[in-house]
Amino acid sequence: MFGLLLAIICIAVGWWIGCRERTRLKRLMAAEFRTLASLAQNKSLPEKLSEICLLIEDQIPHVMCSVMLVDEDQATLQAISAPSLPSDFSSALQHLPIADGVGACGTAAYTKQPVLVADMTHDARFQAFRELIQRFQLRACWSFPVLSTTGSQVIGTFAVYSHLPSEPTAEQTTVIQRCRDIVALVIDQHRDRVQRERSEQRHRSLFSYNPEAVFTLDLEGRFVSINRAGEGLTGYDEQSMLGQHYELVVAAADRARTLTHFKAAKAGKPQRYEVTIYNREGEAKIVDVTNMPIFIDGEITGVHGVAKDVTAQRRNESRLKLLERSVESSTNGVVICDANLPDYPIIYINKAFKAITGYTDETEVIGREFNFLQGTDRDNDASRKVREALLSRTEVRVVIRNYRKDGSLFWNDLLVSPVRDGDRVTHFVGLQSDITERVEREQELRFLARHDVLTGLPNRNALEARLNERLLQDKQTNVYVLFIDLDGFKPINDSLGHAVGDRVLKETAERLRQQLTDNDLLARFGGDEFVAVIYSATTSVDATLLIARLLAVFHQPYRFDDLEVSLSATIGVADSRLPFERPAELIQRADIAMYEAKRRGGSAWYWYSADLDEGMQQQVALRTQLQEAIQQQQFELFYQPIVDNDGRPRAVEALVRWHHPQQGYISPAEFIPLAEKTGQIIAIADWVFEQACSDCAELLATGLQSVSVNFSPMQFYRDDFLEKVEATMQRYQVKPKQLVVEITENVFIRDSERMIELLHGLRALGLKIAIDDFGTGFASLSYLNQLPVDGVKIDKSFIHNVHKNPRNAAITRGVLLIAEELGVRTIAEGVETIEEQEYLVTHGCEMLQGYLHCRPQPLVDVVQWLAKQR
Repeated sequence: MFGLLLAIICIAVGWWIGCRERTRLKRLMAAEFRTLASLAQNKSLPEKLSEICLLIEDQIPHVMCSVMLVDEDQATLQAISAPSLPSDFSSALQHLPIADGVGACGTAAYTKQPVLVADMTHDARFQAFRELIQRFQLRACWSFPVLSTTGSQVIGTFAVYSHLPSEPTAEQTTVIQRCRDIVALVIDQHRDRVQRERSEQRHRSLFSYNPEAVFTLDLEGRFVSINRAGEGLTGYDEQSMLGQHYELVVAAADRARTLTHFKAAKAGKPQRYEVTIYNREGEAKIVDVTNMPIFIDGEITGVHGVAKDVTAQRRNESRLKLLERSVESSTNGVVICDANLPDYPIIYINKAFKAITGYTDETEVIGREFNFLQGTDRDNDASRKVREALLSRTEVRVVIRNYRKDGSLFWNDLLVSPVRDGDRVTHFVGLQSDITERVEREQELRFLARHDVLTGLPNRNALEARLNERLLQDKQTNVYVLFIDLDGFKPINDSLGHAVGDRVLKETAERLRQQLTDNDLLARFGGDEFVAVIYSATTSVDATLLIARLLAVFHQPYRFDDLEVSLSATIGVADSRLPFERPAELIQRADIAMYEAKRRGGSAWYWYSADLDEGMQQQVALRTQLQEAIQQQQFELFYQPIVDNDGRPRAVEALVRWHHPQQGYISPAEFIPLAEKTGQIIAIADWVFEQACSDCAELLATGLQSVSVNFSPMQFYRDDFLEKVEATMQRYQVKPKQLVVEITENVFIRDSERMIELLHGLRALGLKIAIDDFGTGFASLSYLNQLPVDGVKIDKSFIHNVHKNPRNAAITRGVLLIAEELGVRTIAEGVETIEEQEYLVTHGCEMLQGYLHCRPQPLVDVVQWLAKQR
């Protein structure tokens, strides 16, 4: 009976235990199912891990679970889920070091082995956590490392805590390990999802926020997607573009080529090319397109594209190419230097630089200092200005001496400009021009401006400037001025020719220079005149001895080949001991003294003294002033009408007037004879003819028939006389017979045949010829029969009181009669009274000129007078 009861009890207990185990297994399976089901749900990682922790806590009584994850630094653990543990405990475990001997979790993560501690209070690995363990009354800790699904990496720990000292049973260990594996699966799944989401976000960011246009096309070429940059490039929004063919924006000329690239991309070959597109506004843009095939499961499903707007870049490249071609084609040398390296090394030169400098191989130049062309000559003012400009980062332009590769010097017109990038100077650009010829020409012109071309001696301007400078610097030392004039030079020059005359002047200059010291000054004053300024003579005796030596140099004849010429000279002397206001007065005084020596026979010298003829001094002064008048154009033209018998104006005569800035108008009777003597009449006569031609059109517009101009006899001796007359007439478009040339009888004194030939030349140019002051010269009436003369002007000395002076009347009637017989027109000068006019008209004079009708007047006034006479 007892045995039966015991069997029944055993069966009942076994049944109860079996039922409880089946119930536990059902609960475990249900919990595992819920946990696995949560993996598919959109729950956070802590929520999923908490459910696993609760599963263990449900299966093992009186335990609390935690899951810790390895931080990104792989050196610490972070508690992510501990649903039943106090939050303070979890917080204390944050950033737990992964190391052997650091609690159970730190050790398990380090060793990759489970760490099962029955009682933490007796384990040395928990020494640092004693206070924490005691505060929360924890005893046992079983920690299992959580490995990645590949089993190669620790990704966390799964720990079970208990308030009771204990170790897990085999069955509990199995349950914990199964849950630990689920934790590993959950963590790996989470990390994969996070990585996938991040990858998708990166792709979306790369697509959406890409600064370049990004798009995809289907296999038919229709837009499947396009980003914001693509919308901005095309001007179409995404909805408008989707489903549209790419030819919507591609220029017609580029569509065939684009199709070729599109087909190649569909065939699996990446493509890159440029095409022109038109945006929604019709604006053309050049885009750089990259096409790549889209592979899904090994098949090409579309084409991915990236388009970059390169319109501005291509435009800039075109401009840069144009600029580069322009720089390379420039005739100016271009050099570019680095502004931020020592010595400003050269980084670029163009072809012109190579041609100018001779450095044809740019490797000889690139990297060298900016001023290497200056050689050792770097202390001049131009070099200093360039250095200062480079230091101050400013522009500078200088003319500087440079040296070519072969060592030859050239003058460089250099412009250096800074190149700025914002506020920072990055480079310097140098623009070079070889102006050697110009500089040498300017130097030559400066030399010629102050030197005589023939002899190389200082000219008059240089003489006066240096004399003035010397006397202002040293007012104590006596200075002697010698005015040297060659005797009889003009006949030699006229008879033997200018070539011989020039050789005489050059040798004279050399002979005189050899007698002077380096401290003295010798200048050619003009023509056959020289001036010596003597500083070496301390007394008048020394000066006299020097003058004697100067005259003695002319004792030796001049020999040129088989030709021998003899000359002498006359010297006028002035010194600075007599008071003077201007240094130029010393030259004038020496000139006066020279004229006095000439008057006394020449081939001698004479000292200036205050009692010399004042008239001579005035004449010399007038000569100087006359030269200034020529240079400053102080002359004016007045016009005096010529009328017919009825008083109607038919012509005018151009008469020169000198308007002196201080003395007012100076009479022609005062300066014309002097100008004839000095040769200054040439320049005056040229100016008169030029001005008369210029005024001719305005005068003839008043109804006049012609304008008369006086020619000097000296003009006829110039070789280019006819050519200059013709050129002036053409320049002012003067027509034939509009000008009348008036010449005096004295023109025929020398070489009358040549003069007659020249008159015929003037007639051939369309000029009329009139003999001025007829009857007062040395010519005879026979010339009227030989000359191509259109008229004669009876001198006013015969017209004066012609009506009551028998002699004047007889001469006048004779001239009028001869002229009438020869068919030559007559003009009476100086008609001042009615009686004179009536007498002349009665005896057949055709034209009248004089104060009776009109005085000489400026152009404006005479034009007004002529207008009133109409």
